[in-house]
Amino acid sequence: PPWARTGPEDDEVAGEYVHVRPLPKLLPLDDDARCRCGAKADPSMPVEEMDCTIYDYNGAFPARIQVRRCTDCPRKSRMAAGPDLGSIGLFNLNNSTVLSHALLNKYDTLLSAGETPFNAFCTAVEREYEMYESEVAFLHADRFRTAWFSFMAVQECRDGYTCNACGAVPEVILVDGVTVGYPKRRKTRSLRPPTHI
Repeated sequence: PPWARTGPEDDEVAGEYVHVRPLPKLLPLDDDARCRCGAKADPSMPVEEMDCTIYDYNGAFPARIQVRRCTDCPRKSRMAAGPDLGSIGLFNLNNSTVLSHALLNKYDTLLSAGETPFNAFCTAVEREYEMYESEVAFLHADRFRTAWFSFMAVQECRDGYTCNACGAVPEVILVDGVTVGYPKRRKTRSLRPPTHI
């Protein structure tokens, strides 16, 4: 999101931030189409349309997405190469679940500003969807968590920090806070905060 960028050089790496509205009801295949296995779309395969759901920050709706069957995956798996959609501000999770960058960035904002857990965020978004009479209910928290981590995995995360004495990778880094939560079942006697000596 724009608030997390350090300057124009971020646009060169990640591309410019895009917020397209209204969102399209048909998501067209593009030249960057890939299957989940990593194979690029075979242009000799016919373009097919399938149902998908687009989840935005204030509601979700059914849509259609163009795909090409993957020639590298086993035929019976019915895997397909779908469009990237980043150019219109969308993240294609699996050709049937598509999330807007605005929704994913909304979680980034709340996480960095107030350590919002996934379940709390999903509950708040569910309530907003109800309030705005969304055509489709919001994702289950587990599904949103999968989508968010998948989205983060394809982000270019870097910084330009270098220490004059230590270089680009200092041995010790001091920070002013930690955004981490541990489930109760992970709490053990050996679990200590990073400040513990």
